[in-house]
Amino acid sequence: MTNMLRLPRSKSHRNKGFTLVELMVVLIIMAILVAIIIANYIRMKRHAQMASCIANQRNILEAAVTYSIDTAVADGNMNVDALLAAGIVSRSLSDCPAEELKDQDDYTIVWLDGHPRDVICIIKGPEHDWEPH
Repeated sequence: MTNMLRLPRSKSHRNKGFTLVELMVVLIIMAILVAIIIANYIRMKRHAQMASCIANQRNILEAAVTYSIDTAVADGNMNVDALLAAGIVSRSLSDCPAEELKDQDDYTIVWLDGHPRDVICIIKGPEHDWEPH
């Protein structure tokens, strides 16, 4: 009668836990997801820096218009540090966000007929160009 009280055993005696193959599959999937996330982060950071640089150029052009009202400026190129020295722009505005060295002279203002016509990022060049209106 003791045999009848015994619970039947399942046919598979598998230990609880994960197999090495299951763990490897999970790790590989996680590695792929991390690689995708890192690539997207780098791309988004580069686009954000470019957008910030273009916004800086627009703001510098507006500040240069104000500067030209108060000061007679000869035709040619002028570095943004002249506007910084005059107190027209801030230090953060005069530095390209894509550059690691913070030296506040990353933009050149193009003057024609005593008025600012364009602002060029000397760090990234055509990559950060924008068309003034």
